[in-house]
Amino acid sequence: MSSGKRALQKRIAYEAARILTELRTDNLAYACRKAAAKYGVSRQQLMPSREEIEQALKEQQRLVLGDKQYNALHQLRENALDAMQALKQFQPMLVGPVLQGTADDNSQIELHLQADTPEEVLFALSDLHIPWQEKQRQLTFSDGSQETVPGFRFTADGIQFLLMVFPTGKNRKRPLDPFDHKPFQSANIKQLRALLDQQQSADTEYYEDDFPITRETTRG
Repeated sequence: MSSGKRALQKRIAYEAARILTELRTDNLAYACRKAAAKYGVSRQQLMPSREEIEQALKEQQRLVLGDKQYNALHQLRENALDAMQALKQFQPMLVGPVLQGTADDNSQIELHLQADTPEEVLFALSDLHIPWQEKQRQLTFSDGSQETVPGFRFTADGIQFLLMVFPTGKNRKRPLDPFDHKPFQSANIKQLRALLDQQQSADTEYYEDDFPITRETTRG
């Protein structure tokens, strides 16, 4: 890769991180497109990777938000673990900024669940006395197909949750992240506990690079 191309990708990554921080949004794809447009870039080959944008975002968050972002991230992960334990019959997987370490107090917790029917999740939410709103998302899957995935959004203790419900089955198709068209990076209950233990052991810093975040291949 040429030094000029590499420098351009880095500038786009930092501009995307600035947009994400200022707009208080988790929409990585939108921020990247907007940042690339500022530099007149439209070719996919010149776009920064997810990892580059997230690293730039973490650096900016440390500068702008400091301990506030660190504390918010820890609390969101604790809340995510509580929700996953309450919904453990659906083999929940944590995805998105709360897992990646770029979430702040404006971020939602996104969980991917498995169920024979979406109604099973609704019954569970009703048993937990949680009011919900329906949310659908168009996703591409590992076999190239596109499907509308049912989901449910709710707020608990001031925190927004998004549950996306996928069919059960060992041979089910894997959903792809809209940003890079790769399987979502995800963590199950055991992995999230390990990540929280790692975060708690640090005083003011935490290192997600040392944690084996997996693509959505195993659940439990």
